[in-house]
Amino acid sequence: MKMKRSLRTRLFWAHTCLFLLAGVISVLFTWLELAREGGPLQGTGTADWSYFLAAAAASCVPVLLLGAVSWWLIRRALSPILALTQAAEKINQDSLHQQIPLRGTGDELDRLTSVLNDMTRRLDTAFQEVREFTLHASHELKTPLTILRNGFEQALMDTTLPENHRDRVANQLDEIERLNRIVSGLTFLTQADAHQVHLLVEDLDMAELVRDAAGEASILGQTLNLSVTVVIDTPCRVRGDRHRLRQLLLNLTDNAVKYNRLDGYVEYQLRQEGEQAVVTVRSGGRGIGPEELPKIFDRFFRSGNSRGSTTEGCGLGLSIARWIAEEHKGSLSAASKPDNTVMTLKVPMAGLTKSGQATLG
Repeated sequence: MKMKRSLRTRLFWAHTCLFLLAGVISVLFTWLELAREGGPLQGTGTADWSYFLAAAAASCVPVLLLGAVSWWLIRRALSPILALTQAAEKINQDSLHQQIPLRGTGDELDRLTSVLNDMTRRLDTAFQEVREFTLHASHELKTPLTILRNGFEQALMDTTLPENHRDRVANQLDEIERLNRIVSGLTFLTQADAHQVHLLVEDLDMAELVRDAAGEASILGQTLNLSVTVVIDTPCRVRGDRHRLRQLLLNLTDNAVKYNRLDGYVEYQLRQEGEQAVVTVRSGGRGIGPEELPKIFDRFFRSGNSRGSTTEGCGLGLSIARWIAEEHKGSLSAASKPDNTVMTLKVPMAGLTKSGQATLG
């Protein structure tokens, strides 16, 4: 939240106005006292008014001095609050374990800092408990889901199974696979939040990964008769984890095919912008509404109306994709309008970043 006027500025002007009002009242009383006692203001000459103006000017000197002292005192008094605010602004879910240092004065600000530290410590504990619960729950769910999947697969292999039962079992097997994807996605993201996912960095040809993703789109898009094209403007080599970058592109491909239209298209483009390799995945379909576009990278978010609500999904693919992009010191963004949804991935090229630091180790 951006401040229009700081508390320091408001206090300064309030004090200055009070000092100025006090000076005016002082001059007014001086003028009245001199007039009552028959002083220099009894006459109407220029010298009389010069005396009055000189007295008014002299009263401005202490007002200016008091204003300067007021500004210094207010700035000194509020600087700890500003420092505390800046420290609190840096707190996020990854830095809850970090404590705001105390000033050691034992005043109200130290008390407030202690309260904030206690609050972040409790939040950190709660986040860790949620992560541990999610990891344990995901691990415990894998075994029964595997057993159920094997049971349904064996049932489908039974040649004596009636056709209507076979269709029902096949649908149930699809639901088991969807649950498996949700559990796997939850496990991955929870491990990522706990910094338990490590990248295996190597020198990669980004064009090869893009072509692999396009090949998957051609296979997945056969039922919709999708047109898949690849445009490689320039070869781009990056430093990254082959498996994770491939996972990212496959997640984008899955969405591009899943929410497309009949006889639609998926277009991949790879180009270089400065020191970054840029991959765009463009697809047709109904598009994403402007009110939903900022939410598509949130976990478990699924559009209800913009791109079709009949398509099955778990709402974790784009969250995983963005995490992978950010772990590669890159970014993933989206833009959409009817029949033109664009996902843009930017990853630093192999070599040096703008700051001169080697990318990803």
